[in-house]
Amino acid sequence: MGLFRQRKPRGFRHEYIYVDERKDRLKAVEDKAKAELGMKAGGDAGHERLRGMFLDATKHARRRRERKLNGGFVLSYGIIIVLLVLLFAVWKMLLTL
Repeated sequence: MGLFRQRKPRGFRHEYIYVDERKDRLKAVEDKAKAELGMKAGGDAGHERLRGMFLDATKHARRRRERKLNGGFVLSYGIIIVLLVLLFAVWKMLLTL
């Protein structure tokens, strides 16, 4: 009987369908971008330079970075503080009535 000689369960085998094509396409796009920028195909030495190039290519990202560097966030904090002080003054006025 099969009491002492039980079969081992069949092993799990998963074959990827789309992953290889996607990886190949992404690698090709990355290599093409690096070649256009004049970077070597191997290594991550110019990763920051590559990232900067893509940020400079879009208007909204470039404007956001310029605002951040020029202190645009400090101005918005100032407006928030002024509004809070004004709200506090109105609240005190309403409490005294």
